[in-house]
Amino acid sequence: MILKAQQGDSLSSGKLTLYAFDPDDRPVGCVELYNYDPINRRAAVGIVVSNEYRHQGFGSAMIQALTHFCRSNTSLHQIYADIAATNVPSLLIFQKAGYSHCATLTDWVIRSDKFIDTHRYQLILE
Repeated sequence: MILKAQQGDSLSSGKLTLYAFDPDDRPVGCVELYNYDPINRRAAVGIVVSNEYRHQGFGSAMIQALTHFCRSNTSLHQIYADIAATNVPSLLIFQKAGYSHCATLTDWVIRSDKFIDTHRYQLILE
């Protein structure tokens, strides 16, 4: 899995999007660090995998590559993700990557006119 930022992008702007490519240089999706908090050295993680690449391990590979990137190229202490309780594939990807469930946000997002919970998962990098 190859992650590439656009030239000149950096986390110091508040967010950083890294685009994922397969070994044949085809775009797979992206992962984003956002809500960057330099004082507390944390950032949120978002992930999008193109439909045709889902359920093939690319999401897990993207999260692993992002974790390696954060440990090697940032001073972040932790990264975290807020995941809708109904998004089982994402929950499993983050659990598999070593993230720990640390909170449930009740009725946090609305889907199909119904409020649902969101689970917060975090990974301590140091």
